[in-house]
Amino acid sequence: MRNLRWAVFLIITVVALRVAGQEPSVGLSAPYGPANSLASPDGAYRLYGDEESAQLWLVDVQRHDRRPVLHATVPTLTLAWSPDSQAFIVNDHMVSNMELAYVYDAKTLVRLDLRSRILAADPQAAHFIEPGQGIPEPVRARDEKIPTDSFVHALRWMDASHVVVQLTGHTAGINVGGVIHGGDCFDLRYQVSRNGAVQKISRHIFPINNRVEQDCAELNEP
Repeated sequence: MRNLRWAVFLIITVVALRVAGQEPSVGLSAPYGPANSLASPDGAYRLYGDEESAQLWLVDVQRHDRRPVLHATVPTLTLAWSPDSQAFIVNDHMVSNMELAYVYDAKTLVRLDLRSRILAADPQAAHFIEPGQGIPEPVRARDEKIPTDSFVHALRWMDASHVVVQLTGHTAGINVGGVIHGGDCFDLRYQVSRNGAVQKISRHIFPINNRVEQDCAELNEP
């Protein structure tokens, strides 16, 4: 059910961004392989996934060679090329409650870990990362609501040098003096440059909708 809700969220995001004239990160098409690749705007490179080996590949079209990019679950990857074809986004939704995002240099395959850059620039963002996702646990207030899933997702390129990144998910409810307080959805947006500079764009926290199975991601506008 959660994977279905995530798929619905991605579809809503893609439609909204395309209506606004902004090309979002997109998934590869099945059957996965060289025949269904994502070409760079200038045609110099292609990205494709091999589901059997769980590998994302970068192909240099002129040199007729390929290099491994990332070991990942290919069907849940989303990708986007920079307008100048010099870099690309990889969103790795490796498990149902976690997603990481990277920007890769096409020539060197040196990658920028977007979650790490956001946490370095905005330490308070650690309070929105689910415990156990591989970062130091922040000091939390006794009545602080704890995230039960969190996703770092590069939505799109703003230009050839900057991407818009979303940190989203939801928290669990808490019991304060016998009173149950429901969980919250959260949606933090950042602009991150290819050299790692981070600028916060927005931060929204709001109660989870009372409807059963309502996913926070569906409530967050792209």
